[in-house]
Amino acid sequence: MYGKKKLKYNNGGIVAQKTFKGIGSLEARAGGTNEYSAGSLSVSKRINDTRVTASKRKDSMGNVDTRFSIEKQLPNKQSVGASKNKNQFGISYNKQTKSGINLRFEANKDARGMLSGSMNISKPL
Repeated sequence: MYGKKKLKYNNGGIVAQKTFKGIGSLEARAGGTNEYSAGSLSVSKRINDTRVTASKRKDSMGNVDTRFSIEKQLPNKQSVGASKNKNQFGISYNKQTKSGINLRFEANKDARGMLSGSMNISKPL
């Protein structure tokens, strides 16, 4: 297997990542305290200008979450995406302007049918 390995420690947790020649990656995370711990595993694959990701998370309270997502890069520093887990479906749109401002719009629908949305505007320092 060719690719980069990366191991990082932060806030009592560990993140291990392996990338494969820019076309995919595998990432594992684990962390917690004396009362609570959680771990996750994520697999990503790049197909042309689209990234497909599947992840699974489990914590010490028995909660398990499986998530699937897809993100497509568009021209002019734009992207669109969609994600799904058992309780929620979401879509997003991202754009970086010529002046470096990042715009992100999201819409989500939960298992009860409730809709929510958000908008983020940011600029790196």
